[in-house]
Amino acid sequence: MNKKFTEERTKNCVNLMRPEARKYVDLPLDEKVKKSQEIIKEALKKYPKIGLGFSGGTDSLVLLHLVLPLKPDIPTIFVDTRHEFPETYEFIDKVVKEWKLNFTKVKAPEDRLEKMKERFGFKTPEFIKICCGYHKIAPMIKAIRDFGLDAFFVGLRGVEHEERAKETFFSPRENPDHIRVHPLLFWRKEDVLEYVKKNNIECNPLYSQGYTSLGCTVCTEKNIDPNMHERAGRGQVREEIMKRLRDLGYT
Repeated sequence: MNKKFTEERTKNCVNLMRPEARKYVDLPLDEKVKKSQEIIKEALKKYPKIGLGFSGGTDSLVLLHLVLPLKPDIPTIFVDTRHEFPETYEFIDKVVKEWKLNFTKVKAPEDRLEKMKERFGFKTPEFIKICCGYHKIAPMIKAIRDFGLDAFFVGLRGVEHEERAKETFFSPRENPDHIRVHPLLFWRKEDVLEYVKKNNIECNPLYSQGYTSLGCTVCTEKNIDPNMHERAGRGQVREEIMKRLRDLGYT
């Protein structure tokens, strides 16, 4: 078993978190929800032009569920990499309809996956950086610019990755200038699962098939070992170059 993907990784991520976020990690869910709502309200007050990133995963679904009562018309942006799971497309369509979202789907001008495979080799560090940069990151950045957003809600959690663990609730970004807002930064996986169960929220069916972290079909596999970290299915190479991806604008 690769030690990078065991549950010990969660503890390591907690230890890397900034004190202002880490102090909330062990709170009960109700108190975490209150803190997240405070962050959301502060963001809505500070940034009138704010949007939300929705991937079809449970983290962004929970975030959406928390934000909608406070701003029902929030611009909700889904980046279609052209390689999402069929279940993800179907699930997002259902949420958009049932939750009456102010929804926009964005994607790169063309599908360059095969060309990138040929040039860089499949799932090499350079391939993942270029592929994700073109199909995922660039369309998101363009949407933030085109919408004129000064802030963007993201369902990022610090225990997911060592780089994400270092994040702040309000994180300044450039090109374009905006603030990434992370109301779920201090939530654990168990908090997310408890929240959706408590609120009877239907989730992407891929989770019941053995997936624990969702992305595109290129970089997402099942993770059926309960002793593995939640992002074990995302691939070691991808996890190792996360800093490079985040420097490009990845969440």
